[in-house]
Amino acid sequence: MIPRLRLRKELTRHLRGGHPWIWRDALTAAHHPAGAVVDVEDAAGRFVARGLFDPDSPIAVRVFTLDRREDLDGALVARRVTAALAARRGVIDPATTDAFRLVNGEGDLLPGVVVDLYADTAVVRFDGAAARALLPEVVSAVLAVGAPLGVTRAYERSRGGRGEVLAGDEPPDLVECRESGLRLAVDVKRGQKTGTFLDQRENRLAIRRHADGVVAGNLFSYTGGFSLHAALAGARRVVSVDQAPGALDGARANFVLNGLDPERHEFTCADVFEWLPQAQREGRRFGLLVVDPPSFAPSERSLDRALGAYRDLFAAALGLLEPGGVLAASSCSSHVDLEAFLGALRDAGARARRTLRVLEARGQPGDHPTPPAFKEGRYLKFVLLRVD
Repeated sequence: MIPRLRLRKELTRHLRGGHPWIWRDALTAAHHPAGAVVDVEDAAGRFVARGLFDPDSPIAVRVFTLDRREDLDGALVARRVTAALAARRGVIDPATTDAFRLVNGEGDLLPGVVVDLYADTAVVRFDGAAARALLPEVVSAVLAVGAPLGVTRAYERSRGGRGEVLAGDEPPDLVECRESGLRLAVDVKRGQKTGTFLDQRENRLAIRRHADGVVAGNLFSYTGGFSLHAALAGARRVVSVDQAPGALDGARANFVLNGLDPERHEFTCADVFEWLPQAQREGRRFGLLVVDPPSFAPSERSLDRALGAYRDLFAAALGLLEPGGVLAASSCSSHVDLEAFLGALRDAGARARRTLRVLEARGQPGDHPTPPAFKEGRYLKFVLLRVD
């Protein structure tokens, strides 16, 4: 018998509309182990959804199906992973790219499960103990679906940064893969997220149109994804700024991997917030400036402070742009929506006394899909602005 949980709030329409989370305060008291399959009913006892229970998370149930006839088992996981790969057709060109997101959790109807592919390596991440209860089924499905793509190993990255081999051999220190024709060496064991920021892939391509012949800057550059695209698109010089020496070493290595001489460019180890006023004093100017900071709003309570930090950061960056230059401004916080982000950019322009025109407002690429009802999944904002 599948345990039944009763809704305390009227969320039936909300859940049937496709939102995959049920918060703890929306349910009557329940005590089940992590990963237990549960059915959720409305106040009248009618079936609403089936999902996995998590006793330790504010999200008590992650919804996997609205069909009571559908078992939440390995067969369901296999179907969902197979469907996820099919959905990448037309989004990922296998001739030029073998680093992409195969499973995007809620967006691929596997809440809490993320799988990123880097050439022959699948990196798996579970959001919470409930989703991790599906580990054997997820690994089996990923290896089966990934075999024709050359996937031979599965490696787990936890939120704490620890790693564990799930299948195959230990990944090398750097996995070499391809992104839009570029060669990248990715540290899947210690790198950010599952190794690098796959969600910015199409945005990295977008800056190439504005890089030819200019001096380009990449702030919070990590291992140089934006820097590589700017250099290969014809930038006279690319300045990459990051406070992590290891990240800059990775950026230099990626330049060499793509036939670029790192000595013709600049890699500066510095805190961006300290580097910006120094660059202003030195009179430095850029035709393209990419500003992609870490999340400033980890929670709703931090929203006002985050918007203030964005205003300060972008106002300082605008002071370094030549007239007619392009600012590429990014935010990865789901708590900052596009309108609020554009408002912060507007205020930054006023403070810097620069006129801004939005050229493009972009988000994450097609291998990071989200349900229409799940606004929390649409976290990435990437805005290209002409600066006068």
